[in-house]
Amino acid sequence: MRWRLSGALILSASASLADPLTFLRTIPLDGLGGVSAIEVEQDGQAAFVLSDRGTAHRFTIERTDDGGRIKNVESVTLPYPAWDIEGLAINNKTTFLSYEDPASISTLDGDVLFTPRDFMAFPSNGALEALAITPDGALLTLPENPPKRSGAFPIYRYKNEAWDIAAYLPRDGGFQPTGADVGPDGQLYVLERAFSALGFRTRIRRLTLDVPEPTAETVLETRLGTHDNLEGLSVWTSRSGATCLSMVSDDNFLSVQTSELVEYAVTETLAGGATCD
Repeated sequence: MRWRLSGALILSASASLADPLTFLRTIPLDGLGGVSAIEVEQDGQAAFVLSDRGTAHRFTIERTDDGGRIKNVESVTLPYPAWDIEGLAINNKTTFLSYEDPASISTLDGDVLFTPRDFMAFPSNGALEALAITPDGALLTLPENPPKRSGAFPIYRYKNEAWDIAAYLPRDGGFQPTGADVGPDGQLYVLERAFSALGFRTRIRRLTLDVPEPTAETVLETRLGTHDNLEGLSVWTSRSGATCLSMVSDDNFLSVQTSELVEYAVTETLAGGATCD
């Protein structure tokens, strides 16, 4: 295994589209704390979520007219020491996890991927929050805090047992990456969070990496307090063909915060009666 650095690109920012995402619902995750990552399964009828305290939860989602509810929650303690799990990606039945302390990536079975030198410099509370996987099996990750030498977030790519930097995501507006996923359109969706004493703001940017001049397009930016501490993101296709985004919030095990499942849809995919139900 080896480390290499490619000619990475600084992504330029692009203007937001008019309502590119449509808000669908918020479902409480009663009894689940510290939820930091999600992978939606069964065309939106189930989900696998991780807590940053080393617990995994699998549940079914009943999508009802009154907003929906979570059913049949099964919880297990992960077999690998799993404190500070922040990212989740699944491909071909292999589950990958990313961690903040120490900054690393492993499989669910505990096999740790080669860790590049860059990861060792990340702060313990600002490392690998986001993890995604491409259709060809490449892992993508980026830190919550950029390296001091850069004003942008490096998007690291692991492919063929080697790391490189696919691009840099511009730092803007006080937002920090907390989740990521590759959508059915092949684009990388990055969930970001900005925090103040009054609450959280949420932003989602999406980009195509394998083009000469990739741009980071803002598809969602919420007002302060619209949602809680959204940290995990899964982008999936419904049975009727809509592109859906499911996010989970980390309540940090505090009574003043909430655990919830928040869902949006890519507006242009809702044509012809498609839904995320």
